[in-house]
Amino acid sequence: MTSAELERMWQRAARKIRSVEITDGPGPLPNGIFDQAPRVIATLEDGDTVELFSFYANERSFTPAEFVGLTVDEGRRLKFRTSGGTHV
Repeated sequence: MTSAELERMWQRAARKIRSVEITDGPGPLPNGIFDQAPRVIATLEDGDTVELFSFYANERSFTPAEFVGLTVDEGRRLKFRTSGGTHV
């Protein structure tokens, strides 16, 4: 990987999140068993959208406001936050 490629990757990861949509999770069982897990989709300051991660709604919960102003990397790390607000 060249230094120019690394620089482009860093610049993409450093962009700030402007807004977030958290998709609906699976419906009630048994019909919802094959539905997708909720996804966190961020709109960045340059207008691009990126999926940060998906999660199990019965184990985690997030609000869009938690992501606004963070970089893409910081937003992705929220998935691993413990319930006390610290990162694993």
